[in-house]
Amino acid sequence: MEFAVWWVDQMRSLVPGGASHASRQPDALIVVIDRFADGDPVDNVTGSILLREGGLETPVGPLDLDRPQPAAASHLATGLRLPPGTVLQRDVVLPLAAAKGLQTVLGFEMDRLTPFSADEVYWGVAGLRPDHARGKLNLQLFVVLRAQVDAFCQALAPIRLAPAFIEVPGGRIELAGARPRANRFMQMGLSALCGILAFACLAAPFMRQQVALDAAARVIAANAPAAHIALALRQQLVTAASGRSAIAQARRTGDALQVLATLTAALPDGTWLSDLALKSGDLTFDGQSTNAAQLIGLLSAVPGLRDPNFTAPVTRTADGKADQFSLHAEVAQ
Repeated sequence: MEFAVWWVDQMRSLVPGGASHASRQPDALIVVIDRFADGDPVDNVTGSILLREGGLETPVGPLDLDRPQPAAASHLATGLRLPPGTVLQRDVVLPLAAAKGLQTVLGFEMDRLTPFSADEVYWGVAGLRPDHARGKLNLQLFVVLRAQVDAFCQALAPIRLAPAFIEVPGGRIELAGARPRANRFMQMGLSALCGILAFACLAAPFMRQQVALDAAARVIAANAPAAHIALALRQQLVTAASGRSAIAQARRTGDALQVLATLTAALPDGTWLSDLALKSGDLTFDGQSTNAAQLIGLLSAVPGLRDPNFTAPVTRTADGKADQFSLHAEVAQ
């Protein structure tokens, strides 16, 4: 942006018609410093104040540090014209690529180009002349001591003058932080308004989310009693269904006590069981009997038992008095 401003200013200087430098400058209140005493820059300062409007400069009066600026000119920017020898000027040649970040490049190179560091001076440029054939950028660098200018600004503050720039041949040096009084207040107000709007933009989504959460919490609280009742009823239904399922499963797999009673009635004397298992309708049992061969016929006649058979060979006990057997049968469901 600053490069564009400087370029436009240089193009204006080429317009024919003999327009003076003052006629090309914007309206402003110009504080002209003629001279100052050695040592203290604000001691015995002499100068004048000019009002520039529409390209014409009108003397307002001599510079008087005890008299405030004219009220009619309070809306204008204030500039300084320093006495000869105060502003250091030199020609500078930089790579053409430096035009994109000219202020940054000059800040780094200031101690090489001048006897001062960047934080000791205010500076500006004019006369930008790009040389595309050689890849160079020619310009004029204007430098003024920061301490000297700050002393002038402090001296002018009691009379409500806040210089925003220093006029130099063919250009100007902007003073950071110095603005007309009315513009400074406006800028502060706009900055505060921007801050408020930025905060509102950041906070609005969280506020909407909080409002939605509060509304949802109220709905949940209103429906909580009914939800608790429904949950209790559902738990009761689940418990009842589980009980019915267990009963139905038991009926499908058979009642172990009933089966044991049936076997007790069907098996002959001299037969006893050592093991019995009933799982999913499959009945297996082991035992001893004085005549194991007759057990198949007896069990086939028992209602509710199907397909009785030996699952292992029948063997005699060690004393030879009984048969050892293992039987399997299906329990009718």
